[in-house]
This record gives sequence, structure tokens and C-alpha cells, in this order.
Amino acid sequence: MIELAPHHKYGLTIASPLMPASGSFGFGFPYQDLVDPTHLGALVTNPVSLSPRRAARGRRLAVRGQVFVIHTGWPNPGLRRVIRTYGPQWERLGLPVIVHLLAGHPGDVGRAVALLSTVPGVSGVELGFPTHVQLAQAVAAVEAAVTQGELPVLVQVPFGRVDDLAEALIPAGADALTLTAPPRGVLPLEGLPPSTGGVIRYLRGRLYGRALLPLLLYTLAHWTSRLEVPVIACGGIASGEDALACLSLGASAVQLDALVWREPGLFETVVRALALDEAAGEEETS
Repeated sequence: MIELAPHHKYGLTIASPLMPASGSFGFGFPYQDLVDPTHLGALVTNPVSLSPRRAARGRRLAVRGQVFVIHTGWPNPGLRRVIRTYGPQWERLGLPVIVHLLAGHPGDVGRAVALLSTVPGVSGVELGFPTHVQLAQAVAAVEAAVTQGELPVLVQVPFGRVDDLAEALIPAGADALTLTAPPRGVLPLEGLPPSTGGVIRYLRGRLYGRALLPLLLYTLAHWTSRLEVPVIACGGIASGEDALACLSLGASAVQLDALVWREPGLFETVVRALALDEAAGEEETS
């Protein structure tokens, strides 16, 4: 068993270090054909905000080789409707449910976490901040989540902001840190090269792909031993070996992100690798 919130009065214990990253599995569990729920440590939901959000206009996906950019605007029907629709599923799921909350104004964060604290089946929240969040606002949001709710608070740290945010969020009350949110990227959409007189259009959004793994491993190697809370690794994990590398660098758990959309068998591939590693460890100690 793995404890993701060792300093919280209730804790957040998971049976497996494997979970979906926010945005990869939706709000419920629609992918039983991809992975047995009992193989996961927790379900991390799609991002949700206190009030509804509309989808971004225009194209939402650009692909170039093994990397892709997604821009959706994080549409969602608002927290209260999500709870009404999916709350009964969360209670029956048999897994800890971690609701990913889009963290805006600290007051909204506090109200949202207070509401989620009353929902059976919800075991924790993961706060997601925009890339350019101010340090003071991030600290205030974490403090609001901790003081106004009863749930363990995880924080998904924006890519490129670990240096200035990670250590500051722990005294504010963060029980664990997810390193990291997807970086921002730009990829060209359809169009002709300028040399042919065509106009290239671009999509800006969240960047995903195997190429992010070295950046993740560098972050883990630098930070896991310095942080006083559990670290969850996220970004570019595309194989069982990748997941094991993250765990060997000190991560307590791993999240698989939107790569699972392109590689539907990725969850079970990682499950098998973790099982083999556990069996090998048992043989060595016997």
C-alpha cells in the first residue's frame, strides 16, 4: 500500500502506484475495456471548475510525429452538475477518486473543496494551476482548500514552475505534488510552407508525447529527495520501463496522460511491468 497523504488526518492510501492523469479518463470510468479498475491506485477525474466552462473554439488537436498539442479550454458543466452526474459512480467504483479542480480564485477553491468534502467516494482533490499563476495566489488557493475542506490536497505543479512553487506549497498545506502539468507548446496545423505562398496556421496548447520523459526524469532526479511530501510523476510515460524509472527516482506513483489515447494498451503494459518488478523484488528477498 502507498500513502499519498502521510501528514493528513485521513490519509490517501492507494493499492497501486498507477493512475490516469487528469484529462485522460473523463469524470467516470468509461474504459473498463482498456484497464481493470482493480489494477489502478486511484481515478483522477477530468478538470472541473466551480462554474461551467465552454469549450475553446476552432481546432483542438495538432500532431507532429510522436508529439501532439491539445487545446480544449477545459470545458465542463460545473462542479455541482458533475457531482450529481458522477457522484453515484464514484461511490460504487471501489477506487479512491481524486477530483482535479481548476484552481482560480482562492475563495472559489475553498468553496469547491468544502462541497467535495461532503461527497461520498471522493478521497482527495488535485489542484491544477495555470502556467503563469502568481505564487501568492497559488499559496492562498492551497490554504483555502486545506482550511475549508476535509480532503487531502494534491497539487499539479505547472511545468517550468517547480523551482518557485513546489517548496512554497508544502507549508501552505499541500499533501502531495504532481510533477508536472503538461508544458505549453505550439505546432503547425494544415497549410503550405511560406516558400510556396501558403499560410501556416498554428495551434497553441498542452504538449504531450514520449519526448517529455527526459524532462520528467530530470525533474524527479532533482526534486524528489528535496521535497517533504510524496511526488507523483506525470508526463511522457509511455512504457513500463518509463514508469519504473520514475519510481526508482523517488516518485510514489505515476500518472499516464493523454498518450493513452494514442496507445490504448498502455495501462495494461505498465500494469504487467509493475507486477514483474514486484515479483522480482519478492524473489530477491526470499
